[in-house]
Amino acid sequence: MEMLIVVAIIAILVAIAIPTFASSLNKARVATDEANIRAGYASVMADVLTNEGENSGETGQKPKTYTLNTDGSVTAGGTAYACKGNNDATVKVGGVDVSAWKKGASVTYEYDYATGKVTIKVNNPTTGG
Repeated sequence: MEMLIVVAIIAILVAIAIPTFASSLNKARVATDEANIRAGYASVMADVLTNEGENSGETGQKPKTYTLNTDGSVTAGGTAYACKGNNDATVKVGGVDVSAWKKGASVTYEYDYATGKVTIKVNNPTTGG
């Protein structure tokens, strides 16, 4: 009888611990995603400032799009970074709002020459239905 009580108590503790662990793991993944998005934003801003005079003064200049890659670089192409966690809230990166994302989402940055601002876009994966 005592053994059954001990097993029941352990089962209750495990039932409480697993969701807490899963939640903590997702928070860590979201923090990693935020750090990668922030680093990508810094890379885009560095590129924009380095090449500032390159396209200035041109009218009708299309916005330049950058993709956050798996290796942390930000380029016009490459293998897109896939977010690791599920974030349900909008966050700010460099004063720019980043919408919520799901696991597997890719991130692009768009620099608008007319306004001089960078927009961060999260491209959530589509689910088959």
